[in-house]
Amino acid sequence: MLIFAKDIGQRDHRHALEEKLPELKKYMEYQRKLFPYTVVRAGLDLAYKETDDVMNFIDNDYQPPADSSRQEYPADVKQWYTNRFPWASAFLKMEDMHFTLVTLVKAMDSFRTHEAASAYHWPVLYDSVHNIVQIYNSLLQNDPDNSRDIHLSNAVEVNFDDFINNYWFDLDFMIFSQADYPHARHHGRKNSMEESIKEGMAAGMEPLTALGKLDRLFQLDEATLKLLRRDPVETRFLELKNISATDNPFDRIYKKYVEDPQHGKLRVIDAEYLINHPFTVATMARR
Repeated sequence: MLIFAKDIGQRDHRHALEEKLPELKKYMEYQRKLFPYTVVRAGLDLAYKETDDVMNFIDNDYQPPADSSRQEYPADVKQWYTNRFPWASAFLKMEDMHFTLVTLVKAMDSFRTHEAASAYHWPVLYDSVHNIVQIYNSLLQNDPDNSRDIHLSNAVEVNFDDFINNYWFDLDFMIFSQADYPHARHHGRKNSMEESIKEGMAAGMEPLTALGKLDRLFQLDEATLKLLRRDPVETRFLELKNISATDNPFDRIYKKYVEDPQHGKLRVIDAEYLINHPFTVATMARR
């Protein structure tokens, strides 16, 4: 199973402060209606099917394969790929993304192991989840009966911005790029990294040198630096890192505690939801 910032296999968490904070309770009720694993898995399935179809189309001399069920193919494949997967296409060729999708799908089907993604996997996951959420939310509004075929939630629209806030560790791949969503939870880190690069450049550093300085300040790994520099993609970074079976990657949020200035000692998981819910409550209230 892929490791996210929270366990995507859990959907019944009850917050310690729900009965004290009505807005938080409403937010947590929404969380319990989501099927996080399905959101990711369905997104990967769709992305794989689309890229596989288009790659078969390319291999067939840009003609629909005889055994294809796809009704339409893009007139401009490169433009289609860029539009359909805007973040992934910025870092990966379609062939590399296809390989990455196969790797991710296999990991999602492995329930007895835990795998950590590299920087190259997160934009692929981001685009894949975004595309399936858009389709699902549209079906809920316009064709609810068919939305059951995807079933990403218990009949509520998936708030994509909130999903990313909760399940992504960071958005480092968006450095010096503008997202279409606030992603307020991750904005602070992104802004700090961009300011650090600007300061380095103002001091006379080359942009790539200033970028390299982020390694120590923000604990960036080798894959993240290579991705941000747009280095040639190495296959080893498209593979997942296996985590020891004796290590539970979620102990850090379910078994450890932090001190909240207003509410005292909280499990990390509760502190995380407490931080994220104000970013979403306003949006939910407008619906």
